[in-house]
Amino acid sequence: MTTFATIDPAAATYALHASKADATAAADAHDHLLVLIAEDLDGLTMKQGAALFAATAAPLGIAPVKRFPDRTTAARRIWQNLAALSATAPVAEAAPEVAAQPVPQPETDAQPVARKTQSPRKPRGINLAPKAEAVACREGTKQALLVDLLSRSCGASMTELLRHLHPWKPVTVKSGLSWDMNSLKGYGIRTTFENGHQRWLACDYEGQGTFRADSHPDDLSEADKAALLEQNLAEGYDPAELFPVYHLVLPEGMAAPVPHTPARAKAGAAA
Repeated sequence: MTTFATIDPAAATYALHASKADATAAADAHDHLLVLIAEDLDGLTMKQGAALFAATAAPLGIAPVKRFPDRTTAARRIWQNLAALSATAPVAEAAPEVAAQPVPQPETDAQPVARKTQSPRKPRGINLAPKAEAVACREGTKQALLVDLLSRSCGASMTELLRHLHPWKPVTVKSGLSWDMNSLKGYGIRTTFENGHQRWLACDYEGQGTFRADSHPDDLSEADKAALLEQNLAEGYDPAELFPVYHLVLPEGMAAPVPHTPARAKAGAAA
C-alpha cells in the first residue's frame, strides 16, 4: 500500500493521508515535513528519530528505541512503521456524494445569486513567541549563522537557509528554527509569505521563485522595475506563488540579538 504522511519533527507527531495531494496540502498548510519515501526522513536528528519512532511504534505494539546507530536506520525504521500503520489502519476515503435531484424552481427574471467559493487556507508557517531572554551563540556555529540570517530586515527564505547551512535538509532547518533558535536560544520565529517580486524588491537574495532578475533593485529606475515585472509576467512568472520567509523575533526589551561568543581556541594554538 502506498503511504502518504506528514510529520512535525519538533512535536514528534505524524499524520497519514489518503492521497499525495492531501498530504502535500497538509504539509503546506502546517509547514510540516512531507514524507512519501523513507529518504524524506534522512534529515531528522537522532533525538527526533527516536521520538518519532516511539510515536509510530506505540500503535503497533512495538517497543521504543532509545537510540539508533545512524540516521539512515532511524529513517528506515520509522518508514516501516508508517507503512504498517497505513496498511492496518488506512485513511478512509470519502464516500462518493449522491447527486441531488433537481428541484423545480418557479420562473423568475431575477439574476441567479453567485455562490461564494471557499478561498484556499493560507499556510501558517512557523510562528513561535520569544522566551523571556535570549542566549548567545558561539561564533562559527550554524546557530550563529541562523541568527545572522534571520535577523536581517528581509529575513531568510528556505532556499537561502539551505545554501548557507549545507548539508542541512529542510527538515533539519525547520528543527533549527523551532528547537535551536526558540527552545535553546530563546528567540522567536515569525513567518511571512512573499512572492518572487516582493522578495527581489526586499533584498535581491535567493528564493525568488519563478521571478527572474540579474540586477539589484537599487540599480534600476522605477520604470525599469515596472518593465522587468511585465517581462517576467509575460514569461510565466506567477505572482500568486508564495513561499515562506523566516524572521527572528527578539525577546521584549532587546534591540539586537545577543553578540556571539568567541570561538573556542584550538588546542596548541599560539596565544
